[in-house]
Amino acid sequence: MSSAASGSIEIRKLETDAIELIREIDRSEYIETLYSVDGGRLHSEAVQIDVPPWDAEGDGEHSSARRVTELRPVVARGAALLGAFIDDAFAGIAIVEPEFEGRTAWFAFLHVSRKFRRRGVAAALWDAGEEIAIAADATSMYVSATPSGSAVGFYTSRGCRLADKPHPELYAEEPDDIHLICPIG
Repeated sequence: MSSAASGSIEIRKLETDAIELIREIDRSEYIETLYSVDGGRLHSEAVQIDVPPWDAEGDGEHSSARRVTELRPVVARGAALLGAFIDDAFAGIAIVEPEFEGRTAWFAFLHVSRKFRRRGVAAALWDAGEEIAIAADATSMYVSATPSGSAVGFYTSRGCRLADKPHPELYAEEPDDIHLICPIG
């Protein structure tokens, strides 16, 4: 599976144990816009937040070990684990549960390492995840997005909009995230 429009980006469906690649992601970024939802509307706020890489040691809230532990069961129950590679260098990862609830898939995770951003990697991972969801007969994709301008901007550029009713379990896990739904197919 690859994206012709992405040039040298190759998307590979990975085996469950490749979830450990999350440890290689440099999630660091500088955030200038943070979103929130109030009264069913999206609101932006100018901020200055320097997000460091995940903590490589321990299993705290902002550690790569925590991400692996949280996401391993999602992949084990059948979600697709997708890796993006540029000239065989690992660039990003996505997890898509195509049969999440009814005909709604769940785009559970997406991260692109800092040095590979703005090169079409996230779009290639989204497109591959959408193909998998459509093949499983999904008609929409649910996303619980980090409230940063870059994340919300990316998902809205893919056609996502605020979910009328956030998924109760996902909202309980990530109440500060922006809960989105996207028609696919």
